[in-house]
Amino acid sequence: MPSTSTHSCRGYCRDCDQHHELGAGSARESATGLMREFTTLGRLDYLVPSGQADPRLGFDALFQGEEGLMFGVLECRTTHGETVVLRAFSSLPGGIRNVEGWVPPLLDRNTYETVVLAEELRIKKITHVMEALSPDSQELKRLAEERRDASRDLMQRMFALYPLHNFRGESRSLRDAFAADGGIPGGAGECCAPKLLNHAAREGIRPVGLAEFYWGNPDRFTGRRQGEFYSPCETKCQPILGFLLCGLDVGGLASDRPGAGGPDSAGIDAGKPDSGGLPHV
Repeated sequence: MPSTSTHSCRGYCRDCDQHHELGAGSARESATGLMREFTTLGRLDYLVPSGQADPRLGFDALFQGEEGLMFGVLECRTTHGETVVLRAFSSLPGGIRNVEGWVPPLLDRNTYETVVLAEELRIKKITHVMEALSPDSQELKRLAEERRDASRDLMQRMFALYPLHNFRGESRSLRDAFAADGGIPGGAGECCAPKLLNHAAREGIRPVGLAEFYWGNPDRFTGRRQGEFYSPCETKCQPILGFLLCGLDVGGLASDRPGAGGPDSAGIDAGKPDSGGLPHV
């Protein structure tokens, strides 16, 4: 059984110099329904018949050699008062980024393939050459530095390319929105809460509750256990959640303003699968 403790989504926004917070609301009920679905189906591609299921998205494959994953549910209201429930997953193994019925990643497919994958391929080629060199080779040391610099530069480019949108109708790169001292950790922007809030802001729907839970083998590093609810992480999520939540505690969305797009133009209906919707349970 999932835990019943309350966990909220919160963060500091540098733009307005305020802290913003979103509680769980009734999103935990939808999350509990999602857990029941996981137990029954054992896979992520719930929109396709079992005979057409992608074996890579089955839990036996996803959690093989992995600790487990975080999943999130965001309950929202449209400008017409309809309920929309969105679902998201944290980074999946094997480079899987898009699954029908789940909100998309922050970085669009074209940018990811042309910028990220292309550079990752170059880094892998460097690694392949290094594997054939002697451990005390000067060429090995040179290539190691080149690979390290390429990896660091790629991460910085990704942080500059990740687009974040909030409920004031503002947008920032992840790099500019990150409100914490020190460097930005790898994997920032790939967690559930940022994906869910960014998607809701872009579609002009208002979040009213968010719940995240862990599913899979127990995590020996964090102590997370299957079916338990947890708050968004402090190092990767909280520093950008303040910006993403900004405007949510002010009357009216950016989509309510004259000339702005709203849920009708975005084509979102309550629980609609292709918009990342979660049927009510």
